[in-house]
Amino acid sequence: MATREKRGYPVVTWGSQTGTWRIKPGAHASPFVIGHRGNSIETPENTIEAFQGALDAGADGVELDVRLTKDNEVAVIHDRRVDRTTDGQGTIGSLTLAELKKLDAGSWFSAKFQGLRVPTLDEVFDALPGSFLINVELKVHGHAVVPLASRVAEAIRRHSRIETTLVASFNPLALASIRWLEPRIPRGFIWSSGHPLPLLARWLSFIARPHWMNPDRRTLNSRLLERFHRQGKPVLAWDWDAREALQSSSKPQVDAIVTDDPKGFARQRA
Repeated sequence: MATREKRGYPVVTWGSQTGTWRIKPGAHASPFVIGHRGNSIETPENTIEAFQGALDAGADGVELDVRLTKDNEVAVIHDRRVDRTTDGQGTIGSLTLAELKKLDAGSWFSAKFQGLRVPTLDEVFDALPGSFLINVELKVHGHAVVPLASRVAEAIRRHSRIETTLVASFNPLALASIRWLEPRIPRGFIWSSGHPLPLLARWLSFIARPHWMNPDRRTLNSRLLERFHRQGKPVLAWDWDAREALQSSSKPQVDAIVTDDPKGFARQRA
């Protein structure tokens, strides 16, 4: 991989290799299969078991969500509140990590998963092979942007995960913070058809300077895909339905997909 300076910031010349998010757009015969919150169709989302399940299913990586606890620890959980996916109540920011670790994060899905805990980002990195791709979505706004970005960047460096971690967000300021803290970490800009025009039109993407473009699949078309590829940006499409084909002549050939059913798509690819 080589870098050069342009307008004061590093521009990466992406190389095609395994175990990295740094790929050449359109270079792979089939897209990376990324498990949405792990293997969330068979296991409780955003748990170590869900991530291990995606690995065992043959996925190339997993997508997960991070938030800060009351004591500034990086917890892997999607919602702002714990109510839906644990037996507790309240917001993540009102609980310390010790309090969060007391909650059952598995029973809501099935009784056989009783006793699973909300993991930290460090625990996820420890549990998965170093070559396994991880897509970390920053769930943050307001004053917590810099603290969360800082803690995530520290964890990625500590675990030597710069090549295998893509940090993504709907919030361009969060991605800009990652860029300022550790410009070597690949960044992905997320948007969807249900978001306001500034996000949908990617007006603020210049702040984030993303390496990957991460659209909701409903907003993606061949024209847009070709434009991003000409710009040197791979495309990760999320919310890919299990009933859809992994590849089709009528669909854009994306570089990665995020799906609830990594096992089904891994089988398609095989």
